[in-house]
Amino acid sequence: MYCLTHTVAGGMTAGRLGHPVAAFFGGVISHLILDAVPHHDYKRIVLGVFDILLALGCLVFALWRPGFFPPAFAWGGLGGALPDLELVLHYLPGKDRRRFFPSHSGLIPHNRLAWPAGFWVQVAVVLAVSGLWYFF
Repeated sequence: MYCLTHTVAGGMTAGRLGHPVAAFFGGVISHLILDAVPHHDYKRIVLGVFDILLALGCLVFALWRPGFFPPAFAWGGLGGALPDLELVLHYLPGKDRRRFFPSHSGLIPHNRLAWPAGFWVQVAVVLAVSGLWYFF
């Protein structure tokens, strides 16, 4: 999934836990769960950079305007997004780096879905977790 999707889903779900440590680890768990859902992953570096900038912008906005988000949104969002850092490091020039996160290393299936269906799955996930926060 895109980093932005992991940020929003981790922040909106795990961020409700309130405690920063619980929210962070809840965000990491949400990353595992979302990687099991069939989705689209981009192939171009420029899209990855744009995605990371959007995710960072979302975290900064949550810190700037905390009233719009669950109490520990930034911690849950950070926990949801952080595992993707190893993917960024993996694609940097140089030696081939090993992946450790279970859904990135192959230990847990990382299901893929072609564009555009895989993109719309992520839009649905973001809308669903945002809607759940709003209504509950």
